[in-house]
Amino acid sequence: MAWLILIIAGLFEVAFVVGMKLSNGFKEVKFTVLTIISAALSFFLLSLALRNIPIGTGYAVWTGIGAAGSVLIGMYFFNEKKSTKKLLFLSCIIFGVVGLKLFS
Repeated sequence: MAWLILIIAGLFEVAFVVGMKLSNGFKEVKFTVLTIISAALSFFLLSLALRNIPIGTGYAVWTGIGAAGSVLIGMYFFNEKKSTKKLLFLSCIIFGVVGLKLFS
């Protein structure tokens, strides 16, 4: 159950970053509220997951989900540059997160 909570926390981390982007420097109220709620939920769920998952592993997985998710959202919804190198290094993050899960 802790791993599921950690994955959900990572997804809220992605929502936090997307909300921050859409908030336009916290000028757009609805996206500012989304950012604050997503960040709070992400940190809360991370704290719950860390009760049963080692801190280094949990934090690495959480940030990995946030980083990989943010890159993918940026490429597909915000027209950020797509490149083979970018996708290669993104896959390194994903494989690292999966490896931490498998060997924890």
